[in-house]
Order: sequence, then C-alpha cells, then structure tokens
Amino acid sequence: MKILLDLSGHCIETEAKRIYEESIREYFRAPDSMRSELEKKIEGLRNFLEYSDFNHLRSLHPSLAGADGGRAALHLDGSNSFRIETGGSFYKTQKKTAV
Repeated sequence: MKILLDLSGHCIETEAKRIYEESIREYFRAPDSMRSELEKKIEGLRNFLEYSDFNHLRSLHPSLAGADGGRAALHLDGSNSFRIETGGSFYKTQKKTAV
C-alpha cells in the first residue's frame, strides 16, 4: 500500500500521525465496503508509528524533517516493513532502539 505524505511545515512523524487519526475518523463514516481497506491502512500506519526510528528518518533527507516543504510516499511492504520515497530516492526505515 502506498500513502502520500505532504511534508510542508512538519516532519514525517507528524504527517503519519495526522493521516492515522484522519483514517480512524474516516473508518467510522465509511460504508462497510471500504472498511477493509481502511483497516489495512490504519494498521500499517500504527505499525509505522510504533516501530520506526523517526530521528533516523528525519536525518536522511531534508523533506522528511519538514525542512523543504516536500512530498513523500510511504510504502507499507508488510506488517513491519516500510519504505519511504522522496526526491526520487527510497529509504528503508530502521526500527526504534530500546532505551
């Protein structure tokens, strides 16, 4: 699944949270026929937010830090596998390290 991210004025983490919350609201208004796809999107975003090292992601490209008002695409490749596409390049997410 591919989710488009608008990173103008904020970082990738903030945008992912915004889309996650918007998708939850949309789920409760959606007809039954659309809920399955929304469930996949919500679960993928939840996993992305829970398991990704956002400090590392923000350090990879200015767009991911919200510095240049760019756009990106989040590719949900599996239960805990994610790729970020921005500026013609792909970035693989790292998992959060335990504190």
